[in-house]
Amino acid sequence: MIVVTGSTGLLGMHVLYELAARGHSLRALYHSTEKLERVRKVFGFYCSDPDGLLKQIEWVKGDIRDTFFISDALQHTTHVYHTAGLVSFNEKDKHRLMEINVNGTSNLVNACLEQGVQKLCHVSSIASLGEAQPGEPITENMIWRPDLSASSYSISKFKGEMEVWRGIHEGLNAVIVNPSVIVGPGMWFSQGASLLKQVRKGLLYYPAGTSGYVDVRDVAHAMVVLTESDTTGERYTINSQNLPHREVINYMAEAMNKTLPTRRLSSTIIKLACSYEYMRALVTGQSPRITLKSMDVASQTTSYSNQKILSFPIQFIPIRESIQFAVGLYLKEINVK
Repeated sequence: MIVVTGSTGLLGMHVLYELAARGHSLRALYHSTEKLERVRKVFGFYCSDPDGLLKQIEWVKGDIRDTFFISDALQHTTHVYHTAGLVSFNEKDKHRLMEINVNGTSNLVNACLEQGVQKLCHVSSIASLGEAQPGEPITENMIWRPDLSASSYSISKFKGEMEVWRGIHEGLNAVIVNPSVIVGPGMWFSQGASLLKQVRKGLLYYPAGTSGYVDVRDVAHAMVVLTESDTTGERYTINSQNLPHREVINYMAEAMNKTLPTRRLSSTIIKLACSYEYMRALVTGQSPRITLKSMDVASQTTSYSNQKILSFPIQFIPIRESIQFAVGLYLKEINVK
């Protein structure tokens, strides 16, 4: 029996599909019933009989912050894929980030040790990797050190990863993946929704920074390869390409036959946009789509090495190809609506 946490999230859905397509017996942990239909849609992107694969899955609703729930959910389990987590650069979410990404992971690690799970695959983030020297890519060996500019999200992912390392020292077989920015089919169900909508309307501005990007299918495949290998006590950056954000937005615009953005975001425009988002969030009760912290991250120029994971038989989908495929599905989705 294999357990997948965060099974209705973008990555969790693809890990489920990768495992279900291989014929594994699966137990999927989820938090929101409203998101279950997303799983069927994503499965339908890749096969003609998504319901047939879904029948292989035992669905269990609960919260990883509940120690009793997670302990029960991991009974008779051999392997665990931990994709559950909160992504937010809104400082108002600081407490929830620590509860879910740190305490939730701690509960899971304890349950794995208690239930004798054979192996855990934990999803961390490039946000928990250290900085490189100017002009050099960031690798898994670099130690993350918090400073005053560190986001609550970055801190929570680092501390969550530390819980897994603690479990490893206590005898748990585990492997950690640090994906870069994840794109691909279904990204409109997550943080990518707002960007896709803006590009479809005709986005004029682009952020100045550079980062790593990777297709969600590649992350899911790498996780399964690593978990089924003898590797333990290691972490791997999962990154396809280092690209300027402008180039990725251009790929989206091209796939939608929209005008490419031509204006670089200045600090003044960023402050005005974030102020507007803050007011909109106050009025609507929704979370802001952008914050000063998220825009600061988007303005940084960073690159990530994928040499370590390439020692495994993994080939990455080019990001342009990934965006074209995902946008094609996205346009079909919104036309249905």
